[in-house]
Amino acid sequence: MNEDNLHQIQKRIRSPRSAALAGILFSGLMVASMLLLANTTTLSPADISREWLESRTNAVSLALSLIPFAGIAFFWFTGVIRDHIGEREDRFFATVFLGSGIAYVVLMFIFAATIGAIFGTYTLADDLLVDSDIYIFGFMFMNEILGNYVLRIAGVYMLSIGTIWTRADVMPRWLTIITYLLALVFLFFAVSIREARYVFPAWVFLTSVYILITNRRLEQREESISPSNAQVEAS
Repeated sequence: MNEDNLHQIQKRIRSPRSAALAGILFSGLMVASMLLLANTTTLSPADISREWLESRTNAVSLALSLIPFAGIAFFWFTGVIRDHIGEREDRFFATVFLGSGIAYVVLMFIFAATIGAIFGTYTLADDLLVDSDIYIFGFMFMNEILGNYVLRIAGVYMLSIGTIWTRADVMPRWLTIITYLLALVFLFFAVSIREARYVFPAWVFLTSVYILITNRRLEQREESISPSNAQVEAS
């Protein structure tokens, strides 16, 4: 086995594993954040009060500390997925895939920053200086970003990568079909399905686990082939 072939095998093994670990990390951090913010994102504006804000401060603070790391892990997952596809990647859909991935993380950061601004306003401002309408506006803005934009851009992300997988033939048909179906649900029914915010991290987790399993099988196959190649070269 020459040096170039060995390098290519090591690259194929290392990249999918990195993608899988980054995707699993993203899934765990996002689900944990959404659970911590569950009561916050489903609250009716009429129920907002300073007492309620005070009771949720610690949970929101923890969630906001997790979301930036989730975004970093998602960028890593996206980058290594593209590297895994390699030269078979369609440039048009790859551009849409990368752009929607960046937009997803940016919108998530705006969502988190809005929550942080709401609770920061509560902490710093005086009752006489801040009207409750500011809090209502903040919560409506936050829910609009999450329900209307974050989930729909996640649908675009999934549609584009599903198309790339189909053209490059690098993923099984069942996973591609699931990806397309979930993407269509996100695009057309994101607002009406509150649990959809947990589905996208679950899809990333499923994809990551599949990559991790297939990567392990590839690694075992290469290990079993290596000794025979070494004997051939020795002879």
